[in-house]
Amino acid sequence: MFVTPVSMRRLNRERLGHDHVTDIITFDLRDRAGAPLDGELVICPAQAYRNARAFDETPRREVLRYVAHGILHLLGFDDASPEARAEMHRKEDEMLSWLSFPPKG
Repeated sequence: MFVTPVSMRRLNRERLGHDHVTDIITFDLRDRAGAPLDGELVICPAQAYRNARAFDETPRREVLRYVAHGILHLLGFDDASPEARAEMHRKEDEMLSWLSFPPKG
């Protein structure tokens, strides 16, 4: 689902206790461990455009990175530490390469 910055900030505050706009929030909707993947990805395109400019990236690739990021969360990956963030970023790059979006550079 795509939302505005105002909606993303409200959702982030109400559901996660963070009072700021973020790029993506992933909600795991499985009712039990071991159930098939079921989740909701909430993406803020305006934040994707800002981040794309900051990271010298295309908005399309930035949004696709968020989708990959959300799927990785549903698969059990986290980004709570610098090491985990780096690993997630590598996995995002790998997933994007499957879509013919190799890293810039």
